[in-house]
Amino acid sequence: MKRIALFGTGLFANSAVISKQRRLNCFFEVRQDGDKSQVVVRGTPGMVSILELPSQPIRGWRVVTNVLYIVAGLSLCKVQTNLSVSVIGTFDTNSTGNVSMSDNAVQLMIVDGIAGYIYTLVTGTYAQSALDTAGSFGKITDANFPNGTNSVTFMDGRLIVSKPLTRQFNVSEYYDGTGWTNYTGLDTHALKDNNSDNILAVSAINGVLTVYGEQSIEFWQNVGTSPFPFGRVSGATRNQGLAARYSIAFIDDIQIYLGQNLYGGYSEVTILQGFNGRRVSTDDIEHIIGNLPGHVWTDAVGFGYMLDGHKMYQITFPAADKSFLYDISTNLWSELQSGIGLTGRHLANFGITFNALNYVSDSTTGIVYKLDDEITTDNGLAIKRQLVTRHIHMDGNRFGIDELYLDMETGGSSIYGQTGTGIVDYDPQIMLRVSKDNGRTFGYERWKSIGRLGQYKSPRVIWNRLGAARDFVFEFTVTDPILFVLVGAAVRVRQQEGTDG
Repeated sequence: MKRIALFGTGLFANSAVISKQRRLNCFFEVRQDGDKSQVVVRGTPGMVSILELPSQPIRGWRVVTNVLYIVAGLSLCKVQTNLSVSVIGTFDTNSTGNVSMSDNAVQLMIVDGIAGYIYTLVTGTYAQSALDTAGSFGKITDANFPNGTNSVTFMDGRLIVSKPLTRQFNVSEYYDGTGWTNYTGLDTHALKDNNSDNILAVSAINGVLTVYGEQSIEFWQNVGTSPFPFGRVSGATRNQGLAARYSIAFIDDIQIYLGQNLYGGYSEVTILQGFNGRRVSTDDIEHIIGNLPGHVWTDAVGFGYMLDGHKMYQITFPAADKSFLYDISTNLWSELQSGIGLTGRHLANFGITFNALNYVSDSTTGIVYKLDDEITTDNGLAIKRQLVTRHIHMDGNRFGIDELYLDMETGGSSIYGQTGTGIVDYDPQIMLRVSKDNGRTFGYERWKSIGRLGQYKSPRVIWNRLGAARDFVFEFTVTDPILFVLVGAAVRVRQQEGTDG
């Protein structure tokens, strides 16, 4: 048999003749030692519920000194490392919609698009406000605070927020998020002045304040002036705006976000490292996102996490019911979905690292899940893993495939099956469908066993007599709760003359 490369880097976008490839709930891993293969396919992590909050939905969260603070519905909840939950504050504005959170190590600040709130974490030198009691929670009442803001960050002792529908951003007093005194005009706020577009979000990383506008991005740094300490970095402005406020995610020392062009249309997914930006979305993924139902992408929500050295960025488009995963390590995109339907989004909305584990929030309920690659369901819901190959052809010549073999993880079945009913002799399956018309249509389902628990040598995953054609595209699907690992494939090919069959 001849080993062949079944999988490439493309995705089906607008023409099956170009590429019909699909990676659903799986990702590629480049093996440096090349033991059996240089590239292997692994299943994306599953999820299991670890706690459910008393309110819903989960609207945002932040970790401060080993404590997880979560806004759920109208409640501010505190989660300790033992996963005990307590409600420590109540909002009096709205109970839905995403929130932005930051802290100055003394106070936790939350903005919800209507008002700003402060939860005092500790008392001491830099807690000199009316809320100078650890554990207190209240609304910011300073008349100079820009109510309506949706974005907050922290840098160099100051909490920083954007003023809605303007080019202005404001800074708090030193280590005091309740004080926003306007001394003399621009002393406690600045204008995004290199372009005339409004600010959508602010973020800070590595001593750089990133001011995201609708059509451009500016960078500011602490220049030591008083009382307003920040100044714009000259010559660093990017002529690309932010398409979705909550698409911004941080992984190590980078920011990644969904951008939009000068005309308000979706442009690309970009990584920012310092002042430098790099496009990471491909032509295929940009076509897919740009043609989502209703052309709605401004509601996108993104988060990042680490998985065995893979830096992952997960982005969901709620209105379009679509989720995607970008692996920074391989520069490859995959689709994500919960359940076994033809389409749908992934359950997760936000992600965070807490207790040295990856956690994600449910998009509609108050459930928090642990995200782990050893979990083989989405909290009991089957995970559909699907791979559609590249076009297999021989320069337009007709050929037959007598045998197709997959080298994959076998004998690792869950003894509980999909339903958790305790089926001891559970026999997981993988399904193959074959296309012989450039990926436009696929034939009937051909099922093969992946091996019961402990069946490591047999059965072998082989399909015979796949017919002849000038172009083959294979579709593999697994919905059983198994550890999904695909190392490679091999075929037995023969030259053939005559009509396709």
